[in-house]
This record gives sequence, C-alpha cells and structure tokens, in this order.
Amino acid sequence: MSLDHLPPTGQSGHETHGSTAGGHLLDDSQSPHETQDHSAVVDLLPTGHRGDVTQCCNAGGQPLCPTTNELTKPSGPSSSGTLSVQPMPCTQTQGRNGWTELRIAADLFDRAQHERIAVANIIRRPEDGGNIDPVFFAAHLARLEDTEHQARLMMRRTYKRIVPTELREWQKTSRGVGDDLFARLLGHLGDPYIATPHYWQGNGAARALMAEPARVRTIGQLWQYAGHGDPHRRKAKGMTADDMFALGSPIVKMLVHLNAEACMKQPNGSRYRDVYLDARAKVLDKTHTVECVRCGPSGKPAQPGTAWSLGHQHAHALRIVGKELLRDMWLARHTHESETGTNP
Repeated sequence: MSLDHLPPTGQSGHETHGSTAGGHLLDDSQSPHETQDHSAVVDLLPTGHRGDVTQCCNAGGQPLCPTTNELTKPSGPSSSGTLSVQPMPCTQTQGRNGWTELRIAADLFDRAQHERIAVANIIRRPEDGGNIDPVFFAAHLARLEDTEHQARLMMRRTYKRIVPTELREWQKTSRGVGDDLFARLLGHLGDPYIATPHYWQGNGAARALMAEPARVRTIGQLWQYAGHGDPHRRKAKGMTADDMFALGSPIVKMLVHLNAEACMKQPNGSRYRDVYLDARAKVLDKTHTVECVRCGPSGKPAQPGTAWSLGHQHAHALRIVGKELLRDMWLARHTHESETGTNP
C-alpha cells in the first residue's frame, strides 16, 4: 500500500494533505475515522458503469488489512457505538510500499530533467551574446543528459514493477496518456482506487505520523485529493488549514493538468480530445455569475454578466478532461477488483 504521502523531514502537519482531500491525512483535531457519502458515487459514474458500483459503495471507507490487503474485521464497538480500527505508526511496514518507491523515482527523474534543461538554457542563453564556446560545457551537459536517461529508466522499471496490470493496460490504450507523465502522476497520487490515510498524533518531540489501514475511496474523494473537487474553492488569504487541505494536492493537480494537456492535443476522434471539444462547446456563450480574476486584468476582475475569455474556456475544458482521466483510472481498478473479487 502506498505510504505515499509522507511529509519531508521537519514538515509540519499543516503542510500535507488532509482527509478532506481524499482521506490521505487527518489533522490533529479530526477523528482518524473518516466518513463518506457513498450514495454520491453512483451519480459520478458513466451510465454503463452504474450497475456495478455496489461493491465499491459497500466497501467505501472499509479498511483493508495492511499485510493481507483484504477487508479488515473491526476490532469492536467504540464508545460511540461505531466499529473502530486501531491505527499504527507509519514507520511500520504496511503491505507493499512500492508506491513510495515510484514517487521517489518520479521525483528523481523530474529533478534530473529540470537540471538538464536549466543548464542547457544557461549555455545557450542569448544574453551571453554567443561569446561562450558550448563545446567547453559539452561534457558536463552530456553527464546531465545521461543522468536524466538513467533516472527515466529507473522510473519506468519501477512503474512496470509496481503499478497494477490493469492500470498499465489502460494507459497503453488511452491515446495521449504518455509513459513518463503517467508514471509521475501515479508516483504522487498512489493507487487511484485505494487511499492510505495519515494523521498527526501528539505534540512536540512526541509527535508522530500515524497511518490508518488503507481503504477504498470514491471517485469524488479521488477528484478532491487531485484538486478537481469544487471548482469554486480556491486558495485565498486567511484560509484555515482545513480549507487548504480541501484544495487537494497541488503537485497531483499539476500532473493531472499536464496529462490532460497531452490528451487534448491528440487528433479529433480520440476519447479525451472529444471530451475537450465537447466541454469547450458547452461554455462558448458562458457568462460570469461572480467576479473572475482569470478573465480580468490584474486588479480588475471581470464582472458578473461578462463572457468567459477563451483562456477561461480552455482551462475549464482541461479540468473536465482531467476529471475524466481520473474517473477512468478509478474505473480500471474498480472493474478489475469486481471481476476478480479481490482487493488491491
């Protein structure tokens, strides 16, 4: 199971993602036993998939055993009359930790790629007036290119070893979903079907990051963790930690956006290109109902009643493509689990 989303050393609990963003991390003030509105998931499924959602809704929120990856048996009724499951410190091994390995491999590839691009731009930047000899730096650039190549190979090997077969097959048949971008997305997202909640316990030196048993999550929770929940919820000055958690993971949101852009660039007739075009067509005559900083110049947001700009329409359509990508990833895992009768 994914230990995905352990914070870097010294990072506070308010710098990670909470249960309101897909159940990955609960704040000190929150109960470690999250609740879900499972009835809502049926409306999130395409018509052809609504008949097989019973398993997910029944299992939604039920914990999976960390060692066997099967649905756990609750330890017994709590004082409130509900069944409870005991959390454990995240330092203990919980099932497969390959999602963490994929996240590290994806990060190393991203760092190597950015370093190679930055150095290449410095060597070739116009302000140097062409007075430098690029051959002088060629050996250093070649080393960076080799490092990037090796990091890419490591990420792809980790991807093939860790990611479930049904997700890899879905990626191969989904036009526009590239190997590297998809591996980076899964590295930070983890299993789209299974959430591994974490929360802080204690204070000061005794503070410890606790991990709950993994559990099936709904499509709505997946969208929320990936920053594709409520489109009207945005970062604002004075937001509480819980409000920030509800915005989801910024890096996952960015990677979903990059995957959506790649899919949007495919020829007409491909699934996600058509989703993009359909979403654009539906907002051609859309007007603002509230002030919009996206469509107005700096300091002068577009006023209610004005038309959406082309950029606003484009961003909206890409968001819809991203949500469809996430939904299809979830369905690929859910369909497999329904057919095999097993848990991840």
